Amino acid sequence: MKQITSQHDVQPDQVGPFTIARAVPNAAVQFVGPIMLLDHLPPRDIAPGEIPNPDGSFAHPHLGIVTFTYVLEGALAHADSTGGHGIIDAGGVQWMKAGNGIVHDEMIPADLRQNGGTLHSFQFWINLPAKNKAEPAEYLPIPAEDLPVVALPSGRAHLKVLLGTYDGYTAPISTFAEEFIWHVRIESTGSAKVDLPKGLHVAGFLPVQDAVVSGTQISAQRSFVLSEEGTEIEILNPSADPLDVLLFGGKPIADPVAIRGPFVMNTEAELTEAFREYRAGNYGQITYPPEVA
Repeated sequence: MKQITSQHDVQPDQVGPFTIARAVPNAAVQFVGPIMLLDHLPPRDIAPGEIPNPDGSFAHPHLGIVTFTYVLEGALAHADSTGGHGIIDAGGVQWMKAGNGIVHDEMIPADLRQNGGTLHSFQFWINLPAKNKAEPAEYLPIPAEDLPVVALPSGRAHLKVLLGTYDGYTAPISTFAEEFIWHVRIESTGSAKVDLPKGLHVAGFLPVQDAVVSGTQISAQRSFVLSEEGTEIEILNPSADPLDVLLFGGKPIADPVAIRGPFVMNTEAELTEAFREYRAGNYGQITYPPEVA
């Protein structure tokens, strides 16, 4: 059984009007396989009319990575400079390969802005191998019903495949370094054993509640890293409420890494050229379709 090698508190940060919790990177962990960032927006009640209509001020570029967003409650809208757009509701994900450059905007959709409600979501950044950083940008929204859900042997838990593969079930999204993101839900005072891939780096995150993972107590709002030895973990839910756990990881990418803000390349020279191209307008502009504005 894989053991916990370390666990880490989140760090607060501000994204627009929202205070988020940054689980990765932290003082000890910069990458989990190719995954280089995990931001958690804890459940946030939005009052009717609290969030203004989008005006493009939050639009920003990316290069050389994949951004991956999972909405647990509420909804998010997306528009980008390739013409990609969509709205993902609770349980859905959106995958965006920034590739060789894109400008995108993530927004609160009109229904949630006007009527209020709760928003609870996660965003990952996933590094791309060097050869894939030169590919054209792409965007793909996936609704909840298109993501596989696998019953776990205890009968009181299931695993939702957000990205990658579990037990032969695969999310309909491209991967580049065997990356995976799974959402495990365990019922009240239940437990679950989860098989983990050999040879990949694996970590987890508890967004809302405490749990016991491979015999180690972990508090809510903490990430944890798993040992390389072993091929499974056991998760215990000590609470009367259902427990949510995110498990994620993949194969480390051997390429050198150069990071400047939302751009992730392999050399400083590539970053300098990337910013030059962005400032020259070569990443395009967003045309906001009515359904996401």
